[in-house]
Order: sequence, then structure tokens, then C-alpha cells
Amino acid sequence: MTRKQMVTAWILRLLGLAAMFAIVAVFMPMPWMAAVHKYLGLGEMPEGPIVEYMARSLSAAYVALGFILWHVSFRVAENLRLVRLLGVAFTLLGAVLWWIDVKAGMPMAWILQEGPPAILAGLWIIYSCREGASDGPSAGQ
Repeated sequence: MTRKQMVTAWILRLLGLAAMFAIVAVFMPMPWMAAVHKYLGLGEMPEGPIVEYMARSLSAAYVALGFILWHVSFRVAENLRLVRLLGVAFTLLGAVLWWIDVKAGMPMAWILQEGPPAILAGLWIIYSCREGASDGPSAGQ
């Protein structure tokens, strides 16, 4: 594995670990979610089954993605195609999240800490795991 791929592995681990923390929101009581919503300056949280469903199911999806990223992070060299696909997915997801955040009127701090970092992580992953990428001898040589 190249040094760039090792950095990519650590990025994937950090992203995976961060995503797995969403497990808290899967089981968090709704009044706590409403308090966090208000604390973030988003006003009163709407009530209803669809709000709870979206909050919990999106959080569960983040947890699942986190486990996948964590698993793949230990097998970057063996899974370059999949890792590159994840890089493309993160780049596109970052752009979509950026657009959604702006359109939804999210606070600027939220906008800047969600979409742009995902784009940068995706671009790094694509760059570091491109076909024939090498910055020196691999760990096994």
C-alpha cells in the first residue's frame, strides 16, 4: 500500500467512526432531538411520524455507511475499485449536500462543515487511489 493509500485508509476510518456516532440519534428520545434542533438555532422541530422516521432512518444509514467505511479502510489496496467508487460517491454527495444545505437555509457553519469536506475527502480518495497511483515502494516490498 502506498503512503497516499495509507492516508486514505485513515481518512476512511475517521469518516467511518464519525458516521457510526449517529447510532446515538437512532435511539435518542424525540424530546432530546427537539432540544438539539433548537440549540442549533433551527427553531422548533416539527412533529409527526415522518420527522421521526427521517431522523432515525437517516441516522441508521449513516451508521451502516460508517461500518462499511471502517471495514474497507483496512483493505484499501485490495479494494481500489470500490475505494475509488466511494471517492466518487463522496464527491457527488458533498455537492448535493452543499446544494441542499444552501436551499434549505441551513446556518453557514453547517453548510461549510458538511458539503465541502465531503467533496475534498472524495477528491483525495479518487486522487490517491487512481490507477497506477504510486509514491514509492509499497509496504510489502
